[in-house]
Amino acid sequence: MNIQIRYLSKSGNTKKIADAIAKEVGVAAETIEKGVTGDTDILFLGGAMYWAGVDNKLKKFILGLDCSVKKVAIFSTTAVVKSAYPEIKKLLLAKNIFVYENEFHCKGEFLKLHKGRPNDDDLELAKQFAREITSISNFR
Repeated sequence: MNIQIRYLSKSGNTKKIADAIAKEVGVAAETIEKGVTGDTDILFLGGAMYWAGVDNKLKKFILGLDCSVKKVAIFSTTAVVKSAYPEIKKLLLAKNIFVYENEFHCKGEFLKLHKGRPNDDDLELAKQFAREITSISNFR
């Protein structure tokens, strides 16, 4: 099974989650600048939700995906607003890319909000999410 991890992280919060997922599934986490290479059974895709929505760089990355990406598992961090899942899912579905219903989302530290997040508990939950996604995929 070919698994790849791509993320966009301005503050480092989403990178921490990407690295935890990478450790669990045994592949490197890369920024979206790298792009996706070859046929990909599962793409773990991470970003954050900002006041204006998902970052335009992440939107552009998603618009550039093709049918070589079979399934996407979304993870995100936010300080104030809710999960980035609905917006990212909508963009992926418009590209006819399967999106897992399971998502991972946690708070991320921003200024004085959510100090220390994502924390060790969040990282363990991210690893659990990765295990769940890969085990689901083994049966589909």
